[in-house]
Amino acid sequence: MAKFTATHQNPVSENMPGKNNILRTELNNGARLLSFRNPSSPAVVVRGYLNCGAIAESTEKLGTASLTASMLMAGTEKQTFKALNASIESIGSSLYFGAGALQTTFAGQCLREDLPRLLATLVEVVDSPTFPQAQFERYKMQTLTMLAIQAQDSFDQADLAFNCLFYRDHPYAHPQSGTFQTIQGLTRDDLVEFHQRFYGPKGMAIAIVGGIQPEEALQICHDSIGTWARPKQNALPELPAFEPSQQAQREHIPLEDKSQTDLMVGTLAPETMSRDYYACSIGNNILGQFGMMGRLGNSVREKAGLAYSIQSDLGGGIGPVPWLIAAGVNPDNLEKALRLIRKELERFLNQPVTATELNNSKTQMVGRIPLSLENNSGIANALLSIERYGLSLDYFSELPGILESISFEEILAAARRYWDLEKLVITSSGRAY
Repeated sequence: MAKFTATHQNPVSENMPGKNNILRTELNNGARLLSFRNPSSPAVVVRGYLNCGAIAESTEKLGTASLTASMLMAGTEKQTFKALNASIESIGSSLYFGAGALQTTFAGQCLREDLPRLLATLVEVVDSPTFPQAQFERYKMQTLTMLAIQAQDSFDQADLAFNCLFYRDHPYAHPQSGTFQTIQGLTRDDLVEFHQRFYGPKGMAIAIVGGIQPEEALQICHDSIGTWARPKQNALPELPAFEPSQQAQREHIPLEDKSQTDLMVGTLAPETMSRDYYACSIGNNILGQFGMMGRLGNSVREKAGLAYSIQSDLGGGIGPVPWLIAAGVNPDNLEKALRLIRKELERFLNQPVTATELNNSKTQMVGRIPLSLENNSGIANALLSIERYGLSLDYFSELPGILESISFEEILAAARRYWDLEKLVITSSGRAY
C-alpha cells in the first residue's frame, strides 16, 4: 500500500515555549523551577506538584493523601483558617491543592507584584499546616458525603470497578478518595504523620508563567521555596511492575433505579510519550475522538442510536494506564452496543485508517498545539508535562514533526500490540442486564 503523506504547516512560532525562552533550574533544596514570560498577560499563574501521593498510603488508610491535601488551607502555625484565606483573597489571588496517585498538585494565580506573597504563603501552607480538629471532622464528613453520592452514580461505579479489574493487585487499583471504611477510620494524627513523612521540596516542580521575567521569578523562588527544608522527607514507594491480565474480565455493578447504564471497555495503553503513544494518539483520535467522537460515535451513536454518548480515551501518566472506551447507553441496549463496539475494534485492528482520516486527524492534532498554549494556565501545565516526562524544552516545536512522521502501518501495528479482543476488561453499572 502506498503511503499517504500530508504536509502540515508548523503552527509553532518563536513566541511559543522552547529552549530559548524557558528558564529551567533546580534550587538548592531539590525543587525545580520552569518559568516562561507571557508579555501579553499582567497576571501570573503558578502550577506545580509535590512528590507525595496516594501510593504512599496503606490499604487500611486509603484517602489519607487526598484528605491531607484538602486540609492544607485549613490553617497554619501562623494563621487560622479565616486569616489565611482572607490574606489570599485580599490581593485577589487564589491557591488550591489536590492529591493524585503519585503527586500532590497545587495551583495559584496573582498579579506580578503579589508573587512573593503568594509563594511565601505556599511554603507556609505546605510546611506548617495544623489540621484543626474541627475542620478535620468537617472535611471527613464532606468526603463521606461525596463517597455516598459516588455510590449511586453509574459512571463512578463502572470506573471504580474497571480500575479494580484492570489493575488487580497494583496500587493504582485503590480509590484515591478512599472508601467508607477507611475514611471513617482516619484520624487527624494520620494526616499529621503523612504530612511529616512525605511533604518536602525534594521532587517538587513549579511552573511560573505570565507577566514576569523568568529571572525575577527565579529570585522570588530562591527567597521563598528555596528556603524550605525537610531533611527527613521520605521517598515515595517505587511503583511495582505491572502485567496486564491474560484473560477477559467483566463485571456489572447493579444500580436498579438508573435509566442509563455506563459501559467501559479497555486495555493497556502504551507508555506515555513513547513512540507507540504518538501512533496510538492519532489512532485513538480516529477511533473515538475526532468530529462527533470518531468512528465509535458515528457507528454506535449516530447510525445505530445505541448510545447517548461514547468516546475513547488514551490514558496518560506515570506507570500503567488504560486505553478506554466509555459509553452511556439505554440498559436494554447494553449488549447490542458492546457487540458494535467490538465490531469497530475489529475494523480498527484489521484495516488501516483511511488517508482522509489520517490527514484530518493529524491536521487537527497539530492545530491543537497552539490552542493548548494560548493562556498562562495552558503553558504552565505544558511546562509541568515537560518536567514530569523528561521531555525536551523544544518539545512543542518538535511535536508536529513527530505526529507528521506517523504512518498508516505504524498506527495499525501499534493498535494491534495493545488491543487484544480476547482479553478485554469490561465493566458496566446500571440496571441489571
